[in-house]
Amino acid sequence: MSEHQPPPPPPPGGTGGPPPPPAGGYGAQPPVSGGGQWDLGATVSYGWNKFQQNMAQIIIAALAVVVGIIAIAVVGFIIVGAITSSGECEFDQFGNLECDDGTPFIVSMILFLLVYFLIFLFGQIVGAGLIRGALAITEGRPFQASEVFKFDKIGPVVVTSLIVGAATFVGLILCYLPGLVIMFATSYSLYFVIDKGLAPMDAIKASVNLVKENLSSTLIWYIVGGLIASVGAIVCGIGLLVTLPIMLIGTAYTYKTLTGQPVAP
Repeated sequence: MSEHQPPPPPPPGGTGGPPPPPAGGYGAQPPVSGGGQWDLGATVSYGWNKFQQNMAQIIIAALAVVVGIIAIAVVGFIIVGAITSSGECEFDQFGNLECDDGTPFIVSMILFLLVYFLIFLFGQIVGAGLIRGALAITEGRPFQASEVFKFDKIGPVVVTSLIVGAATFVGLILCYLPGLVIMFATSYSLYFVIDKGLAPMDAIKASVNLVKENLSSTLIWYIVGGLIASVGAIVCGIGLLVTLPIMLIGTAYTYKTLTGQPVAP
């Protein structure tokens, strides 16, 4: 080569330096089967740290949810008690015993079930709001109590909840174990509805596939997350104000990680 010959051109697409960093909000997630790497310790730590950072807004939202559920239950059962009556017998002025059969059992049962359904419906709607807030945290946005009571995507949320609830109920009747399996397999359905905007059946299928493809990780978190929430329930239920948000944030972290999406540090 002549000493005056120009140097060779740089390789296509760059100047010969190090490659550019991967695109994405918070860095690339190394892939594993079905998504990104997942670690139990990191999940619990993430849930706890993010709860501390957003504690005030989370507790305000949780208290509002509790008050709402109690209000629906109290008002509903007072109304049912006022419009129903139990059977009673008394003697008339001639000494004859007269009995009132009261409200038929089937009518009373339907009314009580209606109240329970309203509580379930409210719980699912605001539960979806808590999930929305947990997903916002994983995307680097602060938790806002007002987001819990937003009603966007309420149709798919309600339909998905009803399908999962009905399937779980039938599974619990069939020797209990099938119901637990259904609850586990569909536990990410609302995350897909809220995050991806999927239709109810598509969201349920996506949840089942996510669990199936990441069985060990999702099973470990389902058990540990449930235990974390249960610890709060033991302390007169007050501890749920802390442990339930940690579980929800941890589940959002797990969902984002296993679907290969970036997670805010």
